[in-house]
Amino acid sequence: MITLIPLQKVLTSIIIIYVVTILTVATFFGITGYGSILLTVRGAFVLELVLLIFVGFWWRLLWIKFPILNKWVFPDLNGEWKVDIHWNRGNDKGFKTASAHIRQDFFRLSMELISDKSESEALMVKPKKDPESKRPMLYYIYRNESAQGIEAPEPPHKGAAILKLDLNDQNILKGNYFTDRATKGHFKLQRN
Repeated sequence: MITLIPLQKVLTSIIIIYVVTILTVATFFGITGYGSILLTVRGAFVLELVLLIFVGFWWRLLWIKFPILNKWVFPDLNGEWKVDIHWNRGNDKGFKTASAHIRQDFFRLSMELISDKSESEALMVKPKKDPESKRPMLYYIYRNESAQGIEAPEPPHKGAAILKLDLNDQNILKGNYFTDRATKGHFKLQRN
């Protein structure tokens, strides 16, 4: 999510607010010299601690309390998702189900996809918003390997998909995918 926010502007804003607050407090209490330096160091420590706690834990509480942030910034996609996979390889077509585990914090987004015959690890999951419609989407690049102990395992392969959030339901992601073994298809993820 942090990649969706202009980080330089956020940091600049925080620094300006911090400096103005420290200078105002120091001036109000008549603190000068060594006292103002000590106040600045203490303030920096407290600010750093608050930011660390926010990006680690509180951001989800903020998203719950103010659901509009799901639209303004990016939706909270954490959780378990049921996945329908429609695939094509040459003239062969098929369907299988899987489960996806999405983990999201303020700095990272990851996704694992697990089916009865294989597991996919994310090489990259990048949140993005369509520049025109502001529709949330994920750029998902993955590496798939056959599950341990299955008969006739297939060699590992890589694939990519662009998953878009459904316009009417924040609990559905869907999109086309393709792989380096000449398969293609469609993913539909629905939050459990």
